Amino acid sequence: MNPTPERKKSKRSKKAVAGITAGSLAVLLAGVAALDAYDVFPELPGILTTEPAIEVQDVPSPHAQGKDVPAPASALDDSAPVPTAITDEVDKVLSDAKVKGFGIEIRDGLSDDILYAKNENKPRTPASVTKVLTGSAALLTIGGEKRLSTTTQFDPSTSTVTLQGGGDSLLGAGESQPGAVNGHAGLATLAQQTAESLKSQNVAEVALDLDTSRYSGKDFSPGWERVDIAKGVITPIQPLMIDTGYVGSKDKEWRGRSEHPAKDAFAVFTKELKAAGITVSKDPQPADATDDDAQTGDEAKPTELAEVESATISEIVEYALVHSDNVVAEVLGNEVAIAQGEPGSLEAGPQAVLDALSDTVDLGQTHLEDTSGLSYDNQISPHDLTTILQASVVADDSLSDLIAAMPVGGLTGTLTDRFTKDRNAAGAVHAKTGTLSTVTSLAGGVLDADGRYLVFTLQIDDVDKDKILEARKTVDDIVAALANCGCR
Repeated sequence: MNPTPERKKSKRSKKAVAGITAGSLAVLLAGVAALDAYDVFPELPGILTTEPAIEVQDVPSPHAQGKDVPAPASALDDSAPVPTAITDEVDKVLSDAKVKGFGIEIRDGLSDDILYAKNENKPRTPASVTKVLTGSAALLTIGGEKRLSTTTQFDPSTSTVTLQGGGDSLLGAGESQPGAVNGHAGLATLAQQTAESLKSQNVAEVALDLDTSRYSGKDFSPGWERVDIAKGVITPIQPLMIDTGYVGSKDKEWRGRSEHPAKDAFAVFTKELKAAGITVSKDPQPADATDDDAQTGDEAKPTELAEVESATISEIVEYALVHSDNVVAEVLGNEVAIAQGEPGSLEAGPQAVLDALSDTVDLGQTHLEDTSGLSYDNQISPHDLTTILQASVVADDSLSDLIAAMPVGGLTGTLTDRFTKDRNAAGAVHAKTGTLSTVTSLAGGVLDADGRYLVFTLQIDDVDKDKILEARKTVDDIVAALANCGCR
């Protein structure tokens, strides 16, 4: 069909393009164990399983390989020609497709002109493409440079150290690793710093307590399946966890997650505090009052002992998008709610994400039940998703990090094995995948053959399970056609 001539534009003004860089997209995926199980391993048994199974590569050993990835910023030259014949190219792919009923919108990244639209206003189940909204909201409300803190507090009146969860789901069990995102802050480092602070106050024995009050309400959505915890798809959303709650050997093709991630992290901290020379007791002696306290009758108030900080929100958003990590996305949803003065909860997160974006883009009929995309009740239209993508292209704030944080075709994350045989598409497609048993989606940006940057959303749901691979192939064929398009 012909492109829609007039559509409501993004609320965001067209400012100078800034901030979209290849950044950490130049690093290959270190391992696929943390990827969304249904984006990467659809053969997992269960109600969301894609049949037949999608074959995947063997799990790569954790390593980084520097790659020269074309950054979207390098393509944003307004003198590059705008393609005028995209309709013919896309319709040709659709006419040959074995699956019908796609919702599609393709726009010019700079001008926001709609180049192709088909069923673009119909809300659909987006699967993990939901994370595009969550990541955008986090960048806008929390800020790309913000970090999440995990702290210890000391109450001398009871000689109790409290481990306080601050929303870092990517804590490491060992020492902090400044060059990492997962493990940037380490519980062993926190324990060592805590022990040093206690020893400086002549405290050698303490009781321990755990504070997870940062998040309230239920920690597991009623729309999720408890069996998916063992499959590694999700875990109870708590403000303290190691490696997003994963348990078991990292050498396995996929791992399960814990039923009680905060409790597990607390156990590790306890062990490390003991190793640092502090005795942990259920009934310790309160610290001695100071002379000043004795004279005034005042008891010393709890004080902070130590703190470790996460990677930046921009880096965490990238982790959530590249790895399609449901746990990180749900934690980000809670943090978006907190940033807006709402309770950090699974109940508040979805609406908080929509509220955070409402001043930037018009989200029409978008409805969210969660912030990761596990729920089939999430509803987003191609038009609304593409609106967010285009707004990020012209943004001059943290939102400009969005597309650069997405998986890269043929190189990273859930696109590692896609677009590998197309020279123009590999490395030029930056997009978020979405996969459930009857859903396939892709939303992102691509540099076409003439150097024009295009943003796109392609969605289809209610697909027969035995045709889902054909649907995904059609999606990839359309995006590859855009990458190869001079189309004038």
